[in-house]
Amino acid sequence: MKISTIIIGILLFAIATMIIYGWGMVKQRNQSGDLMRLLFSKGESQVKKYLKKNEYITKNDVERICGGLEAKMPFSSNRAVVKDTKSFAEQLLAYMEKTGQLKKDGAKYIQVKK
Repeated sequence: MKISTIIIGILLFAIATMIIYGWGMVKQRNQSGDLMRLLFSKGESQVKKYLKKNEYITKNDVERICGGLEAKMPFSSNRAVVKDTKSFAEQLLAYMEKTGQLKKDGAKYIQVKK
């Protein structure tokens, strides 16, 4: 084997290692945000499922159905769990109202039909 072939092989291995390590660092840095987005997504689907059977939803209903929701990324031991249901329900309802999925009617929230 030529020395130039060995050096090129070592350089390619080093570059591949740098790329994989950098990708892992970016994934780790963004993981908490990804977990929260996944948790909100699960909360949204629970609220929509509830609204298919009922005409409206209240903040107390959201607290009840979202209590104990859990989000976990594949191949990771980290997870996000809803512990403060009151705060999560407020944030979720505000987000869904802001994105036009729900409309506030007094203390009730009604699904916006599209």
